[in-house]
Amino acid sequence: MTGSLEIVRLEAVRTWRDPVMRVMLILFALLAGYAALSGARWADARATAVRQTVAEADETMAKRRETFAKMVAKGEKPNFGLIYATALPFRAGLPTPPLAALSAGQAEGYPAAASIAPFLDPWSIFDPHMAGLESPSVLAAGRFDLAFIIVVLLPLLLITATYDFWSRDVENGSARFQLAQPISPARLVLTRAAMRGGSLLAASTLIACLALAMAGAQDLAGLTGFAAIVLAYGLFWIALAILINLFVRASTTAALATGTAWLVVVVLLPGMIAATADLAAPRPSELSYTNAVRAAGLEVRAAHANAARAAAKAEPRNNYPASLWHSRGEIQARDARLLPLHRTHAEQAAHHRGVAERLRFLSPAIVVQDALDRLAGTDASRALAFRQQARGFAGRARQLAFDWMDRGRLMTLADYDRPLLRFAFAEPSRAGPIAADLAALLLFTALLLLFAARRLRGGPTKLL
Repeated sequence: MTGSLEIVRLEAVRTWRDPVMRVMLILFALLAGYAALSGARWADARATAVRQTVAEADETMAKRRETFAKMVAKGEKPNFGLIYATALPFRAGLPTPPLAALSAGQAEGYPAAASIAPFLDPWSIFDPHMAGLESPSVLAAGRFDLAFIIVVLLPLLLITATYDFWSRDVENGSARFQLAQPISPARLVLTRAAMRGGSLLAASTLIACLALAMAGAQDLAGLTGFAAIVLAYGLFWIALAILINLFVRASTTAALATGTAWLVVVVLLPGMIAATADLAAPRPSELSYTNAVRAAGLEVRAAHANAARAAAKAEPRNNYPASLWHSRGEIQARDARLLPLHRTHAEQAAHHRGVAERLRFLSPAIVVQDALDRLAGTDASRALAFRQQARGFAGRARQLAFDWMDRGRLMTLADYDRPLLRFAFAEPSRAGPIAADLAALLLFTALLLLFAARRLRGGPTKLL
């Protein structure tokens, strides 16, 4: 025990007296703070855009109510835009989660709002909010957020501290004297690694949590989960450094090996997995899908052109003009024609996502990115859940309008004074996928430590 404490003391002194370590930690703190603030600005901008979109429907209804009241007060009949339920505007917005500043994640590729009207195609309600979301440069490079700092830069910080924690001593001969002390080789090596890498990891995790909290994240459970993910990821890199140090005999070789490991784990492996997913389940062509939907819509409109001209001259039915009854029939025919196209595209996209979801467990970096995205609430699953719920809400809005048409019911002043329908997003469960990501990361670490343990069981001669 005395030997272990002495090693702890010596390694603590060596680690924190090293000016490079202090500079690296300060640089990490500055980058983490900047990334967290950048993420907070992005999250605030997104939340503001969603609030403004949702408020549009209320503002429109308020203006219509004012016009409706003025016309009634003058004894005039309100025009059709004020009395027909088919003209009702609705909006749906995806709430910004508490830890959104952590990661922009896959939210960059999905709209966070929907503009809904009874006669709109439920699959097109997101189109007005898609502008700028799929910029190739943004999606390829990603945003400089705290998740980027953790996934890409934290390993470099830990590598700097641990890449030669044992190989340098083997190289200069001091390892022989250390192994001659009354302490087991395994305890010696693991204690040194824990002090060199563990203390730096603990400090980095604390800095990252403080940066996220300063950016406005006050969710204690979320911050705890974030700390757990960062610690698990850091332990993986420390375990990898231990394994490399047990096999190499020179510090330059150790530096090359750990640098190559970073390149493979953080850069090459994620790229290979993405390419494999594209080959195994190609993404559906957005251009072909858009063109097919547009062409099918034009075909339906052309097929109903004569009926539309006839409806313009027909007598009203059930308080609603014949043109609206025609439009109702046309959109039902249009939706029936477009539904197979929508479903085919959605199924192909879901198949690709499913393959990518399974392949993510082959890469520690992707696993951590996925866990951080889910924790931040900016993952694809949450965005897709919003899409599904918004389409369901659009269906309810259409049913409301159709029911009023069937009953000949017109809007009244009282209808403007109460919310007819209001979208409320139901958060999907994220605990299971995050737990799976953590389990996969811990499994990677356990395998590395298992290989290291086998090497350590070879005795001191294997370590020199």
